[in-house]
Amino acid sequence: EMAGKVVLALVVAAFVGTHAFMPSAMQLKIPLGARACGRQKHLTSSASKICMQSNNDKDTTTNFPSPEKIMDNVMEGTLGERGELFVGLQFGLVFLVIIAPLFQESIESAGLVAGLALSAAGLLLGYAGVRQLGDSLSPWPKPINSNELQTNGPFALCRHPIYGGLLITCVGLTLITSSYPRLLFSVLLLLVLDRKAEIEEQFLVDKHGESYKEYCQNTPKLLPRDLSKAAQVVADLIK
Repeated sequence: EMAGKVVLALVVAAFVGTHAFMPSAMQLKIPLGARACGRQKHLTSSASKICMQSNNDKDTTTNFPSPEKIMDNVMEGTLGERGELFVGLQFGLVFLVIIAPLFQESIESAGLVAGLALSAAGLLLGYAGVRQLGDSLSPWPKPINSNELQTNGPFALCRHPIYGGLLITCVGLTLITSSYPRLLFSVLLLLVLDRKAEIEEQFLVDKHGESYKEYCQNTPKLLPRDLSKAAQVVADLIK
């Protein structure tokens, strides 16, 4: 009887132990299964992305145009209506850029001649302006009290012949030496003199009124335009 009770107790204990640990086993199996399922989904998603990327690459990849297709495009259209002038200029200028060093000496020689001519012209214009002003010459934008309106001689060429002569001479020196710094400083000088002339003209309008306004309408500001008048000014200087 005692042995039977022991066996029965062992059977009950085994049954209870099995059911007690069963949830833990299930808990262990569920995460493992979920993890495997997630890994499978991740692999499937990655494979889909790779396939999509491959398809996109196939869609966006373009082949280099064949010579035959290029020739067909060249022959397409009507001659004279396709903009041939611009294409000719494009290739012609590119070719000139490539062979430009061959013209270096010629360009330097032309720059030297043009620079000397401009420098001489600028000096003459500036000298004529100084001579015309005489005792009225002043470095300040505000004219002197005894200033008289000048409209003939070099002042018939431009309203500020001294400033114009300075600029022309500086450009000439730039061409003679092919100097980029001189070109830069000449541009800056142009800006300064242009502004200085504007201030000076405000004083001259206050002093001479409508006469100076009319003079400004008929005469360029810094650089001469009428070469025939320039020749006359040179002739007067020679006399």
